[in-house]
Amino acid sequence: MDPRQRNAALQIVAVVVAPLALAALAASRVWDVEAMADGAPVRLLGFEPQPCPGCLLCGMSRAFTAASHGEFGRALDFNPLVVFAYPAAWALVAAAALIVVRFARRRLVATRS
Repeated sequence: MDPRQRNAALQIVAVVVAPLALAALAASRVWDVEAMADGAPVRLLGFEPQPCPGCLLCGMSRAFTAASHGEFGRALDFNPLVVFAYPAAWALVAAAALIVVRFARRRLVATRS
């Protein structure tokens, strides 16, 4: 795979995965930590929350929620990986938005030619 193909593939992955990151960021802003811990987003989708199996991401939804509400110390208490994951989610959403805007511009220019 040449660099252009790899870049195109990464852009496609970013655009496909970014809505999930955006949904996580939106949910973390809409609900507070207690509602998130109670499974509010899962209940909204019509499912019953399941107990956390205790993995590396355990506490990440509460950490995102705390970070979205400006409670960074509390976010670190829930999961220290939030230091990397939260900014990465924002960067992914921003990158995907730029990719989509660039693509739309190129299509617009191509249709005008």
